[in-house]
Amino acid sequence: MSIPRMPEPDYDADMRVSLLFAMAAVALLSAASMQASDAAGAQAATTNDGVYTQAQADTGRELYDKVCASCHQPSKFSGAEFTRAYGNKPLTEIDAAMAEMPMDSPGTLSRDDIASLIAYFLSMNKYPAGTTPLAGQVEALQRITVAPRQ
Repeated sequence: MSIPRMPEPDYDADMRVSLLFAMAAVALLSAASMQASDAAGAQAATTNDGVYTQAQADTGRELYDKVCASCHQPSKFSGAEFTRAYGNKPLTEIDAAMAEMPMDSPGTLSRDDIASLIAYFLSMNKYPAGTTPLAGQVEALQRITVAPRQ
């Protein structure tokens, strides 16, 4: 009676599979590294970086006069009071304060309205305007910190 022999290992096929796994791992690590780099760069924005446009701030002023001024004094959104409330915090802090506004019709401000109002508040505090409008999405606002004016 003969003992069955084990087939010879196919070292070339094993090498190809190992190489395929190694290439996939390198691709995944590269993609993760690029995402981390993008996130770190995006989080570096401050209000000194021109994060809104002047046209957006002008729209915000018109909206403020129409919707906010009957209840809120402009001083609440400028100078020492603004700095005390929002200094070194992300713009989402301002966004959160607007969640229930206006008081006579809570939650009716659109994301663009909120971005325009924030742009107006930044212009009132002498932060520089830029060429790209401020995005109203929470994720975008989270990446921008209210910094001391330069």
